[in-house]
Amino acid sequence: MTLFNRLRKRQAAGETISVAVAGCGLIGKGTVRQIDLTPGMRTGLIINRTVSRAVDAYVASGHSASEIVVSDNLRELQSAIHARRPAVTTRLEPIRDLRGLDVAVEVTGAVEYGAQMALLAIAGGKHVVMMNAETDVTVGCVLKHLADDAGVVYTNSDGDQPGVLKRLVDFVQGIGFEIVAAVNCKGFMDVNATPDSIRPWALKQNTSLAMTTAFTDGTKMNIENAVLCNATGLIPERRGMHGVKTDLPTALADCMKVFERRGIVDYTLGGSFGGGVFVIGHADDPDMVQPYMKYLKMGDGPNYVFYRPYHLCHLETPLSIAEAVLDHEPTIAPIGSPIAEVIAIAKRDLKPGDVLDGIGGYTVYGQIDTCENSRGLLPIGLTDGVEMVQPVRSGEPIPLSAARLDDESTLVRLRRQQDCIDQLQIA
Repeated sequence: MTLFNRLRKRQAAGETISVAVAGCGLIGKGTVRQIDLTPGMRTGLIINRTVSRAVDAYVASGHSASEIVVSDNLRELQSAIHARRPAVTTRLEPIRDLRGLDVAVEVTGAVEYGAQMALLAIAGGKHVVMMNAETDVTVGCVLKHLADDAGVVYTNSDGDQPGVLKRLVDFVQGIGFEIVAAVNCKGFMDVNATPDSIRPWALKQNTSLAMTTAFTDGTKMNIENAVLCNATGLIPERRGMHGVKTDLPTALADCMKVFERRGIVDYTLGGSFGGGVFVIGHADDPDMVQPYMKYLKMGDGPNYVFYRPYHLCHLETPLSIAEAVLDHEPTIAPIGSPIAEVIAIAKRDLKPGDVLDGIGGYTVYGQIDTCENSRGLLPIGLTDGVEMVQPVRSGEPIPLSAARLDDESTLVRLRRQQDCIDQLQIA
């Protein structure tokens, strides 16, 4: 029975999954509509600092403005949810206290805000679907640990590259192949990109400056691959990965010239991959694999490319919501202690007193490495508003000792807690 058939049966029985969505930017607005299009599912609450954007998202999803309840009052919000009226609030705290919500979906991309939302949702007994890889790569392991203790699901979303690659990895392993590499396909990268240099492109795409900068300087892709590492045990072969310049017809040969081991994550640059991703699987069996794979037009082997030509972002998020509720299973989540980290690299010479501006800014970009190689270095997710206390030259990784962290922030406290969990697990 397919997932959609199960949802249709639930809908026919009057059982609806009620979802809270935090964030109403470009992807958040699309997420609200997609949830409301999915059988047996509805958006019960939107949390957004700008009320008008939340209202617009509901209207675009088919609701009339007159039926939307806008309030920060818990009693009024609770009444709206019980009456199945779309509700909007600017505050995060209701996600913990409101009854009648099954899942919280985080779509802001803001690291600290995402951590706060996840904590409140877990405390309130809601499953958490993160469309926020930035938070996950920073404190996802401790959030998964807390969710497990609370008996709820913590997962990243299907539709973005980590979730799509995780499904491909599971499939390729499931049919008996060893994973050589899980590969994120990227068209262009400039580690020195800033909000100024990408402004025309952001305006054209109708995306935020920070988001577009993080795409362009490679930080986002490094974060996505680190999320996959922490959910699979794959590792980057080198800091920042190789970045193989190739195209689809020659991708296998070009990658195999570069990769020195199996079980890695990496990325391609250029080529006609569009929004695709691929996994290279290995199976060396000249009797029972190679002849069949050649007949199926997959090549001579023993290495094969399993290519998916698209990832559909928010269109696939309802699949993760449904799996969390119906099966109590994550689509993609950390499997224990962190395996990979994304460290902050200086975009320019930094001096004491300089304040870092986080992911997608003017001061830093992120590169993936193993946790072992990242010890003592500043994670990219902790760089927003952090003051430098030591100089760091352009292109160099930033030591933890060079930055003054805010120990009172939710994010830093969670990170400290995650580090303690890691030490206990290692011991």
